[in-house]
Amino acid sequence: MKKESNMDNKKKASRKRTVVSVFATAVCLIVQCVFYIGLVKHDFESERERYSYIAKNEAEHIVTTIDCVMARTNTLKAMIQDHNGDTSFFTDVAENVYNDVIDETGVTLKNFALAPDGVVSDVYPLEGNESLIGFDFLDTSRLGNQEAKEAYEQGSTILTNPFELIQGGMGMGGRAPVILKNGDKRELWGLVTVTIDYDNLIEVLGLDNLEGMGVNYTLSYIDADGTSHTMHSKGSLGDQAVRSQFKVRNLTWELAVSPQNGWISGFQIAFSTVIILIISGIIGLFTNVLLKLHENNAILLQLSNTDQLTGGLNRMAYGMALSGLSLDSAGDDFVYVSIDLNGLKQINDSLGHMAGDELISGANKCLCDVLGEYGQIYRIGGDEFAALIHTRGDSIDGIVEKLNTFVKGWKGRYAKELSLSVGYASHSEFPEATMESLIKTADKRMYEAKHAYYVSEGRDRRRRR
Repeated sequence: MKKESNMDNKKKASRKRTVVSVFATAVCLIVQCVFYIGLVKHDFESERERYSYIAKNEAEHIVTTIDCVMARTNTLKAMIQDHNGDTSFFTDVAENVYNDVIDETGVTLKNFALAPDGVVSDVYPLEGNESLIGFDFLDTSRLGNQEAKEAYEQGSTILTNPFELIQGGMGMGGRAPVILKNGDKRELWGLVTVTIDYDNLIEVLGLDNLEGMGVNYTLSYIDADGTSHTMHSKGSLGDQAVRSQFKVRNLTWELAVSPQNGWISGFQIAFSTVIILIISGIIGLFTNVLLKLHENNAILLQLSNTDQLTGGLNRMAYGMALSGLSLDSAGDDFVYVSIDLNGLKQINDSLGHMAGDELISGANKCLCDVLGEYGQIYRIGGDEFAALIHTRGDSIDGIVEKLNTFVKGWKGRYAKELSLSVGYASHSEFPEATMESLIKTADKRMYEAKHAYYVSEGRDRRRRR
């Protein structure tokens, strides 16, 4: 009997240990499952936030590139106005204007044309565009002409969505009206038009690089009735794509992005399930995952404001800084500095992109070494930088001279020298200026410095940088 009692006690103890073990395992499984579900949701939201940054950054790049191309219509408009409607200057300047667009953006134009009273009289390049001579942009039966008529009637620049060109291929058109002053009267002279090679634009924008990053995307335009029309895409987006709508002058475009392998990896789910089942009692695993997730979030936040090449501040950080900056409170010693790297494209073409990247990093270092003690430096484009500084009683001319000294002393492994074009505008020099006009003044001075550099170097400005 005693032996049987001992056996019963052992069985009861075993059963109790089993129940406690099962209960502990069940509690751990429940806790871990709750944590895991929350983790998956958080990871999903974090991924969507990261893809939102990707879409917005690519959208900014698209807008900046097209705006830079369209700015050339203003150059031609100004020249027509300066010549009081006479277009005899066109032959002399056409090639320079055309090549300037290539130099500054990499975009190849199909053509740009002058159209007094809406009818084309001059076009560059003429080869391949002969059919444009005499073309009436006010004939709305032709594709792309409705926007031209609107520009003519409204007196404001209008951009078209991609359409099929009469000379073949796809293009995007900019239609800029030219208004002449005759005493107190303002007369509509005609149009300056620029036609972008659409396929080349897509190539220059580098959207296909997203595919290499594991991102599916679709670039679309949205017409007046809200209908979306696909212009360029890679892969299937799925139902939960991140969509970023943005304005390209008068147009509404949308860039939608999603990961190629889905928002949540199937491997991750399988692996985590195995871990939960096997190591149900190890809560520390989840603590580690959560800490890693928080770290990833911090890294994502930092990456959103960090330029990956230089490690400095990027265009998003620049936009945030400008949005929170008021000249009224900036102080008299505030200075906006515009900086552009000279000869980057030439270095990329001759020595390779490693040398070009070295130049960009070298420029950032020189700027941080000199201007960093006065404020913040931002990389706002491929070879463009901006600085928001306070001179703190020092001479801005002296600061720039110190920067030039640093630049002259720089030597790289691949590139042997560095050259920067610098323009600046101070609040004390222009006390009544707005931030926008201060930036335009600094940019204008920078471009004047760049022109002087090319003249002093004896380089053909029409060649790509």
